Amino acid sequence: MSPTPAAAIADAVDAVRTDWRAVPRAMGRPALAIWATVATLALLVAVTFPLAGLTLSPRDIALNAALSTVLLAGAAFYTWVRPDERIARLLHAAPQFVLMTFLGGALSYSAMATTLPLWDATFDAMDKALGFDWPALLAWTGRHPDLALILKLAYASMLPQMAVVIVALVTMRAFGELDRFILAFGLAALMTMAICAVTPSLCAGYFYRDAVAAQPHLGLTWNSVAHVLALRSGEMTFVSMATAEGIVTMPSFHTVSAILFLIAFWHVNWLRWPGLVLNVAMLAATPIVGGHYLVDLIVGLAVALAARWLAVRVIPTAAEEAMRHVRPTG
Repeated sequence: MSPTPAAAIADAVDAVRTDWRAVPRAMGRPALAIWATVATLALLVAVTFPLAGLTLSPRDIALNAALSTVLLAGAAFYTWVRPDERIARLLHAAPQFVLMTFLGGALSYSAMATTLPLWDATFDAMDKALGFDWPALLAWTGRHPDLALILKLAYASMLPQMAVVIVALVTMRAFGELDRFILAFGLAALMTMAICAVTPSLCAGYFYRDAVAAQPHLGLTWNSVAHVLALRSGEMTFVSMATAEGIVTMPSFHTVSAILFLIAFWHVNWLRWPGLVLNVAMLAATPIVGGHYLVDLIVGLAVALAARWLAVRVIPTAAEEAMRHVRPTG
């Protein structure tokens, strides 16, 4: 017997009520934590830019705000009007990542606009104490130009990998892991900016610029150094993300990203091993292609693991959640 129109309407209303109640339970805490991290980054940019005498491009602000609004509108459409969980999650995650990347990049400029002493000599001394010889590694790389090209490609894969991680996790419906990945990325950005603000440095490539000049065939350049020097001298007062560079040396954010990518890809069977190979290559490329000290990588590893640990505390995995409900015996 087919339901009456009134019964069908009642069922539809109940379904809508159920959906509206389920969404906050499923997405509320992760979304709140992620958006709180975005808001913290935005607040820090708003506070530190005037203090550093910097102005952030209004065009960049408008473009990122407009893009995020459009994506969130799409997420709302696929959540309430034409429900499709994967599309909704993708369109909700995209602006979170867009804003974290934009705000984190902007914050790096105010963090590095400091007159604190440079730490390059200290970091180089730490490397030597660990038995790491940056010029020797540079010379070895110079004797293997084909390998150097592979390392450059691996190092340049950071931004494409960000997109692949989000799409892959959405495709696999690994929504909890997606939330943890994005939250860890934002927390790591906050930690990175806090550290680099008090330990400013130029980079190992500039510290050993004479050795780099002896390897012209490698084509290694670090435009970030010019930006940092301009910030420190007060010459740079206007910041546009269109011409921005990755100016943070300590800790290495490529290292942070590689570790977070490895963890995320490990949840996608068909990307697990390719992700491992690519990110190990990116880590190997970071000292020379990124011009980093070894200690930059070590601290970057610590930041990544700390951010991941915090993200799991806020958004537990299924195993973590199960452990929380296990009552002690005895």
